[in-house]
Amino acid sequence: MSQTFRVLICEPLSPRAHEILEDQQGFEVLDHTSASRDEVLEAVKTADALIVRSGTRVDEELLGTGETLKVVARAGIGVDNVDLEAASMRGILVVNAPDGNVITTAEHTIAMMFSLARKIPSAVSSLKGGKWERSRFVGSELSSKTLGVVGMGRVGSQTATFARSLGMNVLAYDPYISAEVLSQRGVSPVDFEELLAKSDYITLHVPKNTETGNLIGAEEIARMRDGVRIINCARGGLINEEALAEALDSGKVGGVAVDVYQQEPPDPTDPLIGRDDVVCTPHLGASTAEAQENVAVSVAKQVVAYLTEGVVGHAVNLPSLSPEVLEQIGPHLDLADRLGDFLAQLAGGGLQTLEVVYGGSIDIPMKALAAAAIKGMLGRFLSSVRVNMVNGLLLAKERGIDVRTTTRTENLLYTDLIELRVKTDSGERSVAGTFLRKNDPRIVRIDDYSVDVALRGYLLVFRNEDRPGMIGQIGTLLGNHNINIAGMQLGRVWQHDMAVAVLILDDPVPEPVMEEVRAIPHVYDACLVRLGFS
Repeated sequence: MSQTFRVLICEPLSPRAHEILEDQQGFEVLDHTSASRDEVLEAVKTADALIVRSGTRVDEELLGTGETLKVVARAGIGVDNVDLEAASMRGILVVNAPDGNVITTAEHTIAMMFSLARKIPSAVSSLKGGKWERSRFVGSELSSKTLGVVGMGRVGSQTATFARSLGMNVLAYDPYISAEVLSQRGVSPVDFEELLAKSDYITLHVPKNTETGNLIGAEEIARMRDGVRIINCARGGLINEEALAEALDSGKVGGVAVDVYQQEPPDPTDPLIGRDDVVCTPHLGASTAEAQENVAVSVAKQVVAYLTEGVVGHAVNLPSLSPEVLEQIGPHLDLADRLGDFLAQLAGGGLQTLEVVYGGSIDIPMKALAAAAIKGMLGRFLSSVRVNMVNGLLLAKERGIDVRTTTRTENLLYTDLIELRVKTDSGERSVAGTFLRKNDPRIVRIDDYSVDVALRGYLLVFRNEDRPGMIGQIGTLLGNHNINIAGMQLGRVWQHDMAVAVLILDDPVPEPVMEEVRAIPHVYDACLVRLGFS
């Protein structure tokens, strides 16, 4: 029976997005754009995907109600309305559409800057009021002025490009982008203090978080040029509104343009609303027909790709993996997952550390590889939590597991080799795997012992003293219990030292029989590993 994916849409989207989803075989679209909060909570119980804009509060309550929810898609850039931590801990992917409204938001920023420079809103209001006040609305040119751009992400970079085409000098501050890269984008990299001191206009393009809240306050304004103009089309709460209002009253700040507010819609008593020296718009940065269609189409396609193929596009809480990258590294992620499952059963005891080592011919995001390994390790035993690539590393951190990654550059025996090393309460164990043939993942080493074992089925793994008759004793014991051995692999380093053996079985071994195996003299330990079984 084919699977049906239910997609819950809570806010108006471009009809094109609905078409993309409805044209997919096995997709059911639930349109709740006019639904109440209670109705949304009821509908999300059986939804696989949730698509929202900025008006839906995707909080702990909603995420906890979505028992089958796999992905939340925000049709836009900001995800302020989504509880990312709660989504991640539940293994729910969060994606957005960071490219869909870049041009639109940058254009709006430039439009706001022009409105400040030429006093357009006040002039329009005056003329419509029956007045002719040309001398009152003498403006200033933008050409040759200095624009300070705080945050050189997509929108900030595009705004800088537009400003340079107007003949403006552009200073840029972004602590997460190197000075070399900023210079390549045609801007002058400066520190925050220099940007404040030298800019005629300052525009903010950063997310709202603990570092950027109240980024501009009384102290920062005091360092600015007299008559500076400030634009915020990014997020509310980046500027202290009371300090800004006082600076406008004193003339320190010559004008402000805001499109976003700490509270939306803003309170009528907001200190910036209603002032002639403030240009204010109701969060219109992304409000163009083109942008609305772009972001809606983007998230609709991402939802389809993730649910049907596992392809991760613009992920907010997971490294993005394009179809091309996923096709290349997908088998490696699957191998890491299977090795993690194998090692979790083999090692036993509380997991303390995990090291993921990769050596091979392709470039693999090691964080993704580690997430896949953790998924395999924790997924076997955490029945109360859906463990996947999204929440694997978070769950490991929550449990105090130290996860490390290492890449090898030296020549290897195998073209691609993934090794997992763990330290548990019971000691240290390791396993390594590769692909001997296409679509045939194999274990090629257990601890220090070379083997060649397929990663599927029932595997009886035991360590024993390397002496005659050991395999025979265990084979006889299993035969007496009607358990058939389908294959066998032996590994040792030195003759008459310790050895490892893997018996491939047709059926599982009951725990009482496992106890008999462990009781055989000179058997150090034995474990039944189930691969491909829940």
